[in-house]
Amino acid sequence: MNLIATGDEVLSTILQEDYSSLALLPRVEKLINKEDPTLEDVLNLCSENQSLLDKLTRRAGFNQDSEGFAKEILFKKGLSFLKSLAIRTMNQEVFQLPLGLLGINGTILKKRSVILARFTKHYYDLLDLSADDAYLCGLFFNFGHVSFEKLVQVQFLSGNNFDDYRNDCAKWTAGALGDIGFDHVITSFIEDSVQDLFSTSFPLGQALARIGNGLLINVEESSSSSFRGSSGIDRNLLDATGLTTREIVNVLKDLTRDYKGGTNHQ
Repeated sequence: MNLIATGDEVLSTILQEDYSSLALLPRVEKLINKEDPTLEDVLNLCSENQSLLDKLTRRAGFNQDSEGFAKEILFKKGLSFLKSLAIRTMNQEVFQLPLGLLGINGTILKKRSVILARFTKHYYDLLDLSADDAYLCGLFFNFGHVSFEKLVQVQFLSGNNFDDYRNDCAKWTAGALGDIGFDHVITSFIEDSVQDLFSTSFPLGQALARIGNGLLINVEESSSSSFRGSSGIDRNLLDATGLTTREIVNVLKDLTRDYKGGTNHQ
């Protein structure tokens, strides 16, 4: 059996069935890139899934039907606002850990992922990425945890040791998100997250994400609100960024203080 191909397919189906906001994101991006999007284009996007529309309008503070919402987006707020809204809605859904196999819960994983996303976004200019792509690279950096539990839940995987499947889950997650329509910049970042730093396609981005992720995990494990373990940053990772420990830690401190459940902004 081709486990990798089958894993991509199974995971893609699960994610699209369980998380309509996740599947919406690439479609919004495609519409943003369209030369002259029409009201009909936006209306089709907004009216396809009533449950998702309800979530989006609630989060935006609107009380309108699909046509009213589509007009608000196209003529006033803009499609970039719809993309941000979809991301913030998605953040509240996709980090569920249904089986609790990893020693953390979905709330902790969501917080880590959203803060890491804001951390990588902070450096988007240094990374030479769009702000949204930098954000999504950080957001999905740990998404293999979700993939693992979803695949165990449907009995595609047996056993409860994530480390046994870490590399496969990174590949399957990248493949599934690629199938859903996410950009190669994001999917390759996910797949490279388990590789040796200098065998990845983007060592600078990987080094930043790994440092930020490691510091956030240290805070989780110590049940502390401070980054006292910052002296343990891998020197090779730090050298690859060209930044100082203090610069990185100060950014993470500010982002952690401003977290507010991940709903206030991207």
